[in-house]
Amino acid sequence: MTGSEFLAGKSAEILKTLSAGQCLVELELSGSIRWANDHFTALTGYSLDELKDIDCWQLLDSGHLSPEHQETLLQTLRDGSCATESFRCRNKAQAEQWLKVLFIPVRDDATHQTVCLAIATDSTARKQAYLAMAGMIKALERSTALIEFDPSGTILHCNDNFLELMGYQLDDVVGRHHRIFARPEQAASQEYLDFWASLAAGEIVPGQFERLRQDGSSVWLEASYNPIFDLEGNVIRVVKFATDITENVRVNEEIETKAKALAIALEQAQESERIRDEMDRTLQEMSTPVTPIWDGILLLPLVGVVDSTRTDDVMRKTLNRISEHQSKIFILDISGVPTVDTAVANQLVKITKATRFMGCETIISGLSASIAHTMVDLGVDVGEVRTTSTLRDAFRIGLQQVAAFNGNGMTRREAEPQGDSIKL
Repeated sequence: MTGSEFLAGKSAEILKTLSAGQCLVELELSGSIRWANDHFTALTGYSLDELKDIDCWQLLDSGHLSPEHQETLLQTLRDGSCATESFRCRNKAQAEQWLKVLFIPVRDDATHQTVCLAIATDSTARKQAYLAMAGMIKALERSTALIEFDPSGTILHCNDNFLELMGYQLDDVVGRHHRIFARPEQAASQEYLDFWASLAAGEIVPGQFERLRQDGSSVWLEASYNPIFDLEGNVIRVVKFATDITENVRVNEEIETKAKALAIALEQAQESERIRDEMDRTLQEMSTPVTPIWDGILLLPLVGVVDSTRTDDVMRKTLNRISEHQSKIFILDISGVPTVDTAVANQLVKITKATRFMGCETIISGLSASIAHTMVDLGVDVGEVRTTSTLRDAFRIGLQQVAAFNGNGMTRREAEPQGDSIKL
């Protein structure tokens, strides 16, 4: 007895066994349902009476399978060939179901008609998990720059975001090594060789990396290099997800540069204080040197006895200098002034108000305890006068405020460090 004859003799047993554990449907080659077993009716929620003689395509989700595809599938079955398809359906409760169906043409020797046995498997959970994963991958594709390598660093693929960021076309990079994005000295370094050895060994490598665009310009990336493994644990590729942080790096470098400049300015301020203390007291008392010490910052150190006449001169020269230099900060240092009377105290307040009308903030530094006590006792209304205890503090606050005005759009109060001033 041949194998086919043996199976023919066992066909009823085979069908019974299949029906016990699988969803079975018998179809006409037109697609009309002739019969379905209990597993299929339980899965779909329809009874056999509801399913019988209806077109099987009615169970599919609207628009899932085109008429042309339906006809191609049926013609394959008419030709006596098996086919496998995955369908998106709706059960009787209209819930989404995914069915993977194996179609097997069967010839009925009694009627000489060919029918089709469909073996259906519920793949809803797997399909939905796959679609969710595919959606996540598409979201990453849209939001990040992505590039794939083999374990040695040869480029396999990259998305449009990466190509646009680096200034390449896909054909320019596929098949080439990652070193085209690195500086020559970096690509020749032991550190670079160790980098790819770590990835080939299965290590994830995150960090901030400087890379070169096609035009040679520098770009900084916040990136993660992620090894991908096969079923045996071997690294088969490396996927890199990257975000352009070039502007952030530039801003940080600018802040660092300004911080260094601020440190130099503070040293210069200390030197200015030392020089001021050594200057002839008589000459200092007779002068009002309103001096630009930084872009946007004026300094006037007052020393000695200050009277109403001298404060009038201070106001005149200060306002002229502010107009001349378009200054944003005026530092009035009175650490060398031993005492003030009511008229002088009020005049100092007037100077701060006048400078504010010109868009310039006045900082009074070196306010001694005795002067502060005198001003309180005299009932001087200082309002929002900005004061600091030392000239160094005044320089620091002034530099910070000028930086805020010039670059980052912060308001004056947002730029002020907390706890650095005294509101009288």
